[in-house]
Amino acid sequence: DLAEVKAHLQMANFAFDVFYGDFVRALCSGGHLVICPRDWLLAPKQLYELIEKENIEIAEFVPAVLRLLIQYLEDENLRLDPMRLLICGSDVWYMEEYKKFSRFCGPQTRLINSFGLTEATIDSSFYEASDLNIPSDQILPIGRPFANQRLYILDAHRQPVPTGVPGELYIGGLGVAQGYYRNPALS
Repeated sequence: DLAEVKAHLQMANFAFDVFYGDFVRALCSGGHLVICPRDWLLAPKQLYELIEKENIEIAEFVPAVLRLLIQYLEDENLRLDPMRLLICGSDVWYMEEYKKFSRFCGPQTRLINSFGLTEATIDSSFYEASDLNIPSDQILPIGRPFANQRLYILDAHRQPVPTGVPGELYIGGLGVAQGYYRNPALS
């Protein structure tokens, strides 16, 4: 239950859509939002100290920042036990990293891969591993859509393809921004 979370870490610039996801999560849980100085994103010692000092329980990272932080934790024999929700997205990362990152979290920590596009409201889908038998060198799946979102794999004629057949990802539902439907110049 994330309704009791008190501290959320804000790492995204206010012009980036992820900022608003962090802002809304903090607002809706009654928590406070801790703004991370931009210079600290690539300074894992300072980032970790901020997380510890402010008792951060929710944070959304890009893989490059999380990789640096995890390397620092590994080097210093530290952990992120108090973290309740650790989201990583906006770039590709691998199952091997998911497994490694999860070793630095507490048993209550949810480690989630998020996926979204500019045309959709922040994130459209998420992956949370329940089965770690995916090969370590495989890119982490984008998972399943959030409520009121739909993911479709379509061919060149915008027809659904069977499971396992390559196609193009289409996102539908309430999270798609207005103005994209039937406007190929924006899509």
